[in-house]
Amino acid sequence: MIRKQAIEAVLRVTRLKEQQAAAVAQRERKKLNDAIVAANQLDHFADEYRNDLSTGIGAERVRPMNLMRILDFARKLESTAQEQRIASEPLKLRALEAMETYYTLRLRLDGLEKLERQTRLSWRRAVEARETRETEDSIASRLGRSS
Repeated sequence: MIRKQAIEAVLRVTRLKEQQAAAVAQRERKKLNDAIVAANQLDHFADEYRNDLSTGIGAERVRPMNLMRILDFARKLESTAQEQRIASEPLKLRALEAMETYYTLRLRLDGLEKLERQTRLSWRRAVEARETRETEDSIASRLGRSS
């Protein structure tokens, strides 16, 4: 009985740790995905500015100085996107570490759940065996009295 209670207590604690690790891993993945999406969005904006640049040249309505500013701004957006990708590398490592921690705890939890199922099954079999013996003894006792 004590072993069963100990396993259940460890199982509860491990479930909580696994849930916390899953939440941390999810948050880290979200941070990484947000950084990547932001970098991609900056690249998209840079492409739009470059398209505006080619449209402006074709229309010949934009002054050359403004064309240079548009080109510089598009380059700045691309540079910022690249910096964002470089800055997201530590986020990628943290996300991988968080996922690794989660998977480790998940495997530990699976093992504990298996042990708990085996313990519960063993306990149930012991109870059934005891009840069967008690029933057999009761029947044998009644048969002995009636003879």
